[in-house]
This record gives sequence, C-alpha cells and structure tokens, in this order.
Amino acid sequence: MPVTGVHAVVLGGGMSGLMAAHVLADHFERVTVVERDGDEATGHRRGVPQGWHPHALVLRATDLLEELLPGMNEQYVRDGGVPAEMMGQHRLFYFGHMLRQSDAGLNTVWASRPFLERGIRERLGGRGHVTLRQGWEAVGPLAPTPERITGVVVGRPGGGGTENLTADLVVDATGRTGRNRAWLRELGYPLPREERVKVNLAYATRILRCDADVFASDRAIAVGPRLDRARGLYFTVREEGQWTLTVYGYGDFRPSDDTAVFMEQVRELAPDDVWAAIQAAEPLTDVHVFHVPETYRRRYDKLSRFPSGLLVTGDALAALNPLYGTGMMYSAAYALILGRRLREGLDGLHRGFFKDAARAVAGSWRFSSLSDSFLPGVPDSGLPGARVALWYLRRLVAAAEHDPVLAADFIRVAGALRSPVALARPEMLLRTLGSRGAARARRG
Repeated sequence: MPVTGVHAVVLGGGMSGLMAAHVLADHFERVTVVERDGDEATGHRRGVPQGWHPHALVLRATDLLEELLPGMNEQYVRDGGVPAEMMGQHRLFYFGHMLRQSDAGLNTVWASRPFLERGIRERLGGRGHVTLRQGWEAVGPLAPTPERITGVVVGRPGGGGTENLTADLVVDATGRTGRNRAWLRELGYPLPREERVKVNLAYATRILRCDADVFASDRAIAVGPRLDRARGLYFTVREEGQWTLTVYGYGDFRPSDDTAVFMEQVRELAPDDVWAAIQAAEPLTDVHVFHVPETYRRRYDKLSRFPSGLLVTGDALAALNPLYGTGMMYSAAYALILGRRLREGLDGLHRGFFKDAARAVAGSWRFSSLSDSFLPGVPDSGLPGARVALWYLRRLVAAAEHDPVLAADFIRVAGALRSPVALARPEMLLRTLGSRGAARARRG
C-alpha cells in the first residue's frame, strides 16, 4: 500500500486509539500512540473507569473487527474469551418481556475490557514502526498557523519536561474530554454543535467467580428497565471463570458501592435462579461505580472550518449509552472509515471522515436516544415521532416474547446490524400488531 505520510500521532491508547493506530500503520512510515496511563495500562486503567463493567463484542462489532483485524475474533476465543449466540444463549428482558430465545446466528464474544484491549495492543505491538508512549499526555498542539496542525507537545502528567512530536496527522482519541475542543478554541475555531440526552445513568459492578455452565447454555442475563422501573441488571460471563454482576439505573436511582446495599438491589432485580447462582458465587472484587450523566453526538460534520492535520475519533466524536454495547463497534467503524479516506490522501481528510462517521452513527444514536427518553428520569428526546415509536415498541417487544423472528430482528436493530427503519417493514408490522403479545400489550 502506498505511504500517505511520514508520521502520525494518536492521542489515547484505548480501543478507539489502538484501532485507529492499526489503520494508520498501513499509511504512515511511523505511528506514535500517546497514552496517559503508565505501565498499569495492561490492567484496569484509571483512564477507563468503565473498564470494570460489562464488555462484549456484540453483533456488528464482531463483523467490523474481523474486517479491520482478520482473525481477531478467533484469537479472542482461543485466548479465553467466551463465545455466545446472542438469541440462543442470552436471556434478554425488555420492558418486562423476555425475548424469545432461538438460534439466529448472531455471534458475540464476552470478555473483560482489559482482556479485549490487551488483544488489540498485542497485535499492534507486532508492527515495528508503531511506538506506544505510556505515561505521557498531550499538552498542546503544534500549530504554526491556525489553519494547520503540524504535531503535538507531550509531557509527563504532573509536570516535568515536554517534547515536540511533529506529525503529518494528529488523531484525538482521548474520549469524552476531547483535547481538541480546547485547541479549537485557542486557535479561533467554533466548537461543534452538540446533540445531548441527559440519561442520568449510573451503574455498579462486582466481579464474581462461578461455573460457566451455571445456567446450562445461557451466558448472559440482561434484565432491562421497564416504564415504571428505570433500572436493570446484567449478569454476564467473561474469561477465566468469572462473571460480571452489574446493577444500573436512570434518574434518581443510584446503585450503591456498599456491598450489602448493592446485593439488596441485585435481589430486587434478579430472577430466582440467577439470584441463587449469585449467592453461591465467589466474590472477587469490591463494587465499582460509574456515572454517565449524558450521552452526546458532536457534529464535526457540520463545521465549516477545521484545521488540517487534525482528526477526532471515538468518544471524542460521539458517546452513546454504553449499555447498548456500541462503543467498540464504533471504534472499529471509525477506523475502517479512516482507512478508506486515507486512500484518497490527506488533503480534505477531515471533511470526508466526519461526514462518513456522522452517517455511520446516526441510526444507533436515534435508536438509543429514543429508547432512553421513554424511561422515568430521562428528559424527552424531542425527536419527532417519539410517542408513536414508544407505542409501537411496547407492542413489538410484547410480541417478541413469543415470536423468535421479531425478537432477533429487534436485537439486530439494537446491535446496529440493521437500521431502525427495519422494524417498520410490512412483515414486521403484521407480526407485531397481529400477535398475542400485541393484544397483551394493549390490555396492559
């Protein structure tokens, strides 16, 4: 593949940064990844507080990752990640209805965040022209003129000397903080318009050890919120005989980091057999809590001016509700978009990338924003058709309790394998509105 440039720098060594670095390594003579966390970056990192909580390569994420890094899914399973069929080996409750289980060929790999991140990092480490600078952070841009970023100043957290890294391209993958926004202000650029939903979400997690076959073939239990109860529970398998136990809630509900209170909250939500398994399991960690005040999408694609030599990816670009499991999927999607656009050269790279990235995330953003806005404690999304969507969605999931086709198609939309528009296809409408489940929803 022809070389596009001499040096690219990625800010942030999380999933988005590592995946972007893999693509950049195909186009640049040298790639440097700058990561604030130090040697502890191989375990639960301070910079990834959500790393304690449930993680999986869900649905479209497995396809995108395979396109980006062929053989990666197989390697994860070989190294200890737990494969599971999404509809046949998951118990999924939505609006109080358990979706009908069936074998729909929807593959998933459950594992911890450090495990998944380590696999990507190890694959990247095999590329000799890629350097990982752990224990360093971006201090500011190198910008001889406001129109052009020519690199970045890096330094040690907490002080010390700095170093200039010149680069043809700097990619900001620093997550929600998004270092580039401060740089844009300093250089006289407008900030991107933001679309936000104040989800007021919090979740608490404890890691347990129990047998992978404790529920026969089921590998994940997901008790979703109801319209009268904006909280839920996950109990999901991961590597090394461990399970992730999570309680989450929206609005005023807050899961507790006190073990006794946390277990009371678990008991309220867990099915009886799940509660029995949890009581018999061996606790491995304390309870870890994480807060998500809001989700957002930053519309870089709408900016009329943006400096060349700079790009934004990952959660610095958009952060959806993590409970939908789309974070790593979009890390891979953005990396693939970057690769396609780099084949056209660096000139105007940001315009094409931001346009494609906004288009890629639009369906999932609308689906998650609508779904969240139905819950107590979450403000109305203001999206057109929200009331009609809720009316229809309640009937669809009620029907999906008995209809495996509806259940699988609903999960395909939730997992971004299909557009939300797919749920309104004529055959879906007939299955939804002409079923026993729909009649039950109308009575309820």
